[in-house]
Amino acid sequence: MGELELFKKSLVTTSSKRVSFSLLVLRIGVSISMIYLHGYPRLINFGKISSEFTDPLGIGTDTSLALVVFAEFFCSLFLVFGLLTRWICVPLIITMIIATWVVNGGKGFIFQEKSFIYLICYSSLLISGSGYFSLDFKLFGKK
Repeated sequence: MGELELFKKSLVTTSSKRVSFSLLVLRIGVSISMIYLHGYPRLINFGKISSEFTDPLGIGTDTSLALVVFAEFFCSLFLVFGLLTRWICVPLIITMIIATWVVNGGKGFIFQEKSFIYLICYSSLLISGSGYFSLDFKLFGKK
């Protein structure tokens, strides 16, 4: 096989390990970002911010904040390890839909962009799953 054929093949083929590694990078990157910038600050300041937190669904500010902390901190922590990835993505996706179109809706895309990018990442992980480098694969994958 000539150099041109090898080059063409490298553009269109992927190995499952490379794809799984990219899923690992995506899972860890988006999760650490979510935990560090959003989930952890809300968790440790829960009492201070709960009365002022937005209540977009009319379920109370404490409940709204608790659900957001569950998604942004605890679900993201599970996502780092690739544990129950597809199930864990559901609360994160719901949170990002609400953040994008309910909380920041009408403010312009500059305010919606961050939550929209998170939404794209979580939707991709919901579709793809966690990949080979995950607890999902170790616990439930093919032996």
